[in-house]
Amino acid sequence: MKELIVELLSKSYGKTTVLENVNLRYRSGAINGVIGNNGAGKSTLLNCVAGYIPYNGNIERKNIKTIGLLTANPYIFPRITGYEFIRFCLSAKNCKEDKEKTDRLNRLFELPLHKFADEYSTGMLKKLHLLALLLQQNDVLLLDEPFNGLDVLSSAYLSELLSELKKQDTLILISSHDLDQLVKIAGTLTVIEDGRTYMRSDQLSDIQREIEKHAYDKVRSLNLSF
Repeated sequence: MKELIVELLSKSYGKTTVLENVNLRYRSGAINGVIGNNGAGKSTLLNCVAGYIPYNGNIERKNIKTIGLLTANPYIFPRITGYEFIRFCLSAKNCKEDKEKTDRLNRLFELPLHKFADEYSTGMLKKLHLLALLLQQNDVLLLDEPFNGLDVLSSAYLSELLSELKKQDTLILISSHDLDQLVKIAGTLTVIEDGRTYMRSDQLSDIQREIEKHAYDKVRSLNLSF
């Protein structure tokens, strides 16, 4: 079993505190969702866990050797093909290239891997990064808005792939505004609010109904007329 233990994690940008004394524990065997308003600190949390940015506090990574991070807005090098990008990502983790496996997995995403990736659409670029992360066989997957920009079928494929990885002891942490998708696949939910986090143990569908009711009441309280 793989485990992430976050203790007293704090992160500020200048005088702005984004996360304050956050304590969390995640284990493999479940898909863990993270929600919060825009700017709440979801991306910052994932970047801290990945070790990409400095922070105060402690993050213990038990039985974890490799971590793969999908950013909300993936970057691509200019004039590099999809195959070349995947080859680069695999070499960065000392993974052997298996073109047959790459092509087999790409049957789900249907990317033109022989073409320059900087010509891909936003959704295609996200699928390319996901494909590379899956081929790396990371112990931990940190996915920031993975469903954003994907078509309906690709989102369904990704959900199925994550469910399979969960069974194979991969620790998965997903930040998403797509609550509908999280309700379907997540086993735990972390809410980030005012720089602090708390776990919700109630049914995700109940949380979704709670948010929808809040939105309904809020809009009608404004007595808007268009």
